[in-house]
Amino acid sequence: MFVRSRRSAFTLVELLVVIAIIAVLIGLLLPAIQKVRDAGHRITSSNNLKQLVLSCHTSAGVHEDILPPVYCEWWVDPAAGHAVGGPYYPRNQGTVFFFLLPYLEQEGLYKTGVHSGDPNIQASWQPFPNVYDGNVHTYMLKAFQAPYDPTSLVKTYGWGVSSYGCNYQVFGQPGHPWGWAWGCMGATRLGAIPDGASNTILFAEKRAGCQGGSNGSNGNLWGHGWWNADWMATFGNSDIYGSNAFLPPMAGVTNANCVPYRATAFTGNVCLVGIADGSVKSVDANVTATTWEGALRPNDGLGIPATW
Repeated sequence: MFVRSRRSAFTLVELLVVIAIIAVLIGLLLPAIQKVRDAGHRITSSNNLKQLVLSCHTSAGVHEDILPPVYCEWWVDPAAGHAVGGPYYPRNQGTVFFFLLPYLEQEGLYKTGVHSGDPNIQASWQPFPNVYDGNVHTYMLKAFQAPYDPTSLVKTYGWGVSSYGCNYQVFGQPGHPWGWAWGCMGATRLGAIPDGASNTILFAEKRAGCQGGSNGSNGNLWGHGWWNADWMATFGNSDIYGSNAFLPPMAGVTNANCVPYRATAFTGNVCLVGIADGSVKSVDANVTATTWEGALRPNDGLGIPATW
């Protein structure tokens, strides 16, 4: 009678073969997993951009079709002649991102920044929204974070950062006769953009940390004002950077080579942008400066290429 022997374990060779097979399978799966992760990140960032644009539509509906300004100071008083084509947010202090908070399900945070009273300021000017009251400018908000931006979760000198920038050509008034600080106080009517809403970029992806990391020499701070343009969450600022403001999105960005006034291509050569009509498009970082400029300027008759 024959008795069948029972194997107790793999031989060393068999074990090595199994390990090699597992390694090959992992090598095959990792790129697919990375692609799925990148696609998910793009969807999240695209949704953030869409919400930013749609919040502009809601805000414009409340403010006589006027988009919020790049930045506005609390002391601006139209009655005192502080207005040339605007501003339409008098006695408010804050940025585009601050003024959009109520329309991004952040009304509570916005109200935290409503001034409670200051004896050194005229009573008739109070209360007024102020991004620095209640340290509103220090908050980190998911709506401002692109998941594939490695610097989006770290504050810069205690300030809240953003993975998105606003288009100065739309939210500001380039070439303002009183200087660029006044140029920040835009007064663009959403429904009257000369090139049309479908041909004008409102927001683009832009690295949150720049040139040194969390406490480096620059950062994309969503609550920062005009006194240092390098720290503002904006791009296309021709008043400060001249023709360099129209350099296309930058690919392969690190803290060391980051340029604070340029939009960013986070994955490969692709930068997502939010268009004024509510759509989100992908822009190749190899696009020419002329084409990029045409998409930023709302009144040059060029607009966005059909291939975007």
